[in-house]
Amino acid sequence: MAKIHRNDDPYAIQNQRKGATQQFVAPQPAPEPSRPEPEEEPEEKPASRPARKKHRRKSDMVYNIAMILCLVIFLVSGGVLVKRYIDDRQTENEFDNLQAMIDNDAPATGEESNSAKFAALRDQNSDFIGWISIEGTSLDFPVMYAPDNKDFYLRHDFNKEYSVYGVPYLDEKTTLGANGQSENLIVYGHNMKTGTIFGCLTGYKEADYYAEHPQIQFDTVYGDGTYEVFAAFSIDVVNDTSFVYNQYVDMDEATYNEYVEEVISRSDVDTGIRPSYGEQLLTLSTCEYSSDNGRYVVVARKVE
Repeated sequence: MAKIHRNDDPYAIQNQRKGATQQFVAPQPAPEPSRPEPEEEPEEKPASRPARKKHRRKSDMVYNIAMILCLVIFLVSGGVLVKRYIDDRQTENEFDNLQAMIDNDAPATGEESNSAKFAALRDQNSDFIGWISIEGTSLDFPVMYAPDNKDFYLRHDFNKEYSVYGVPYLDEKTTLGANGQSENLIVYGHNMKTGTIFGCLTGYKEADYYAEHPQIQFDTVYGDGTYEVFAAFSIDVVNDTSFVYNQYVDMDEATYNEYVEEVISRSDVDTGIRPSYGEQLLTLSTCEYSSDNGRYVVVARKVE
């Protein structure tokens, strides 16, 4: 009879199968593949201490230079303004001193009826020809006449010294004497940006200003003269050559009427005044800054 080995024991085999069943574990799902982490940007290394100091020193230098330049500009501008103010006051004082030399109580005699009235001024400068003023304005100045020295008083004062202010003066083509006078007396004067000399003339752009200042007083060594304004206009003497206003000095009747019509047509104000041939005209000319070559012109007629 055959022997039964331990491994042949049916119960043993059954127990082995049962143990195998108990030890079985269900398979787990495979893990998802991990996503790669984004690469971090390398941090900038802080500048070294010497580099930072060098950059700061450069910035400070630029700032200091800018501040110095601003200070220089401020001081120069302030100096210019102060100098202009001082020059204005000095010029005003000089003109005031000249005005004080007029003897309004002197009797009018002879062909030069105002020779005694203006004797002190003529003794100081023989080019003096008269005094012009507009009541209620700053226009109150001597007028010079140097026909052989064109535009001399554009940049010279009453004592013939250099001056940016100059002195109002008659056009060299003008005739002004005891034996004859031009139909149109043209007087030039600066329009200083501070409003001095002839600067007030641009006020005639407005009707109200004209109404307040309708007359100009121009007293010459040959007699007193009152002129009433009838036209005022601006003109660019380079871009508008169709009307050369300062060429109308000695005129016949036709030319006189042509001049009158033209200035009235250009006038900023309607005065209703229309001069007649034989009435002497007075034309004042100054700079006008709306264009590089602008002029402002005020025209008046003499009234008895």
